[in-house]
Amino acid sequence: MISLLIVEDDFAVRDTLKDFIEFMYDDVKVSEAVDGKTASAKLDAEQFDIMITDQMMPDMKGSDLITKYFEKLTNDGTWIYVYSGQMSNELRKQFEEFPQIEIIDKFTNPTFFKEIIDKFKESQNLA
Repeated sequence: MISLLIVEDDFAVRDTLKDFIEFMYDDVKVSEAVDGKTASAKLDAEQFDIMITDQMMPDMKGSDLITKYFEKLTNDGTWIYVYSGQMSNELRKQFEEFPQIEIIDKFTNPTFFKEIIDKFKESQNLA
């Protein structure tokens, strides 16, 4: 079972992404966090294969969450994705020394998230 954490304060975006992934896969367990605080609690308690976080949240930026948990996420082998509708270029610059962190446009086609999971499955010989 692949474990995936979605960190997104917008219910509609979070719920749509969760529903899409659960519709496409029966071997992906989706956990949700509505903000950085909730995500922190989940990251303290669990290990995730993939984390997809929004950049702009009320209590913490996605980049701050990643920075706070970078060592744990790296040690756990978590694939890290941060998305934003406004700051993609700034985020790419901020994380240019960390190729394992992928920056994606918030308004990307939902099938891109399927590609993320499919690539992960291939890398783990789960496809």
